[in-house]
Amino acid sequence: MDAVYIATPNTFHFEQTIMALKNKKHVLCEKPFGMNADEVKGMVESSKMNNVTLLEGMWTRYLPHIDIIRRLIDENSIGDIHTLFACHGQDLTHSKNPRLWTKELGGGALLDLGIYVVSLAHMVLGKPKNINANSIFTKEGVDAKTSMIFTYENGAIANLSCSMYDTQPNRAVISGSKGFIEIAPTFYAPTSITINTNDGRSTSYPNDYKGHGLREQADELAKCVKNNKIESQKMKHSESIAVMESMDQIRNDVGLTFGQ
Repeated sequence: MDAVYIATPNTFHFEQTIMALKNKKHVLCEKPFGMNADEVKGMVESSKMNNVTLLEGMWTRYLPHIDIIRRLIDENSIGDIHTLFACHGQDLTHSKNPRLWTKELGGGALLDLGIYVVSLAHMVLGKPKNINANSIFTKEGVDAKTSMIFTYENGAIANLSCSMYDTQPNRAVISGSKGFIEIAPTFYAPTSITINTNDGRSTSYPNDYKGHGLREQADELAKCVKNNKIESQKMKHSESIAVMESMDQIRNDVGLTFGQ
């Protein structure tokens, strides 16, 4: 056995990842990488000490339409980015899965769904200067829905939301001084994108992806292992830590605790 895929409930990610890394196994660990930034820092340090690959299973980061978005942003296609809108809501009220609803397993909308919009904001705009968040809680004490506003040093704003109580459009819009990029539902899975510029032009990139997008993160792990890289350039360890630091700030802001 060369590698381990960890897709257990959130509260087990740190312990099981460390166990695998110490035994010299490469690891692909599902999001959220850990329960907090300190856990993620410990996982990254263990990866370095044992010289084995460690990837966060934020599958969106490895998808083809995200590569296109990165390129469009790098090419300054929409100019200076001013605003990001992104939402991820699913009606999960019918689900009895305890990982969604119990504090002991790290449940709630933020860790299960919200991390997608937070990770997207980090990819597009980087680490925020300030975070303001509000949550509605279930009777079990986890967040049913959370709204977030990220503000940045350059004046940009990210408006983000997640919910386990209602189905949201699950789309994202990146607006800049020259136009905007619209990521069709669902933004976190293989999908189409359209760029609209202020001169009236519109260019679409259709979704011709075949199969399930989860394979891309497995392929990325294999590439990193083959090339003796302990991290992916598409989701660096430093970015995984930064995302979790923002998640910690959101939790502190709304009063969401799990005992860590």
